[in-house]
Amino acid sequence: MEWSIFITEKKDECGVKYTLDVLEDRWQPRIIFWLGFRPFTIEELHQLLPELTDVALKEEITSLQNLRIVNPVVDEENKYSLTDDGNDLRNMVLTMSVWGRQQMDDSANRVSTQIVEPEKDASMSELIKYNEKLNEYM
Repeated sequence: MEWSIFITEKKDECGVKYTLDVLEDRWQPRIIFWLGFRPFTIEELHQLLPELTDVALKEEITSLQNLRIVNPVVDEENKYSLTDDGNDLRNMVLTMSVWGRQQMDDSANRVSTQIVEPEKDASMSELIKYNEKLNEYM
């Protein structure tokens, strides 16, 4: 479905339903997470999301651009980033991820109330390794 049509068709829904529809795709929360962490090229995103084919990743980015979550134009280094609305959505995704993980954890040792992110200047290999931790949340 073309995302501009998606937006138009969803105007009569409540805000929570619309947000959940946007986030129901398996990869969009992760793309939103990573692009809010720092800008990435399509090649770097592919390293972080190796399960996605190049075509699928580009389709996901395009749909997020059409939803005004990812900036429609890459920067001078060909890197993608989130819009202000995308950053707001990322904050909600992080909160929802932690809440969901806490609900799943029935042990006495509850998970942290926040996701500890890697350093902004972390290498790609460190970020790829961080995906293991991210799997617990997204």
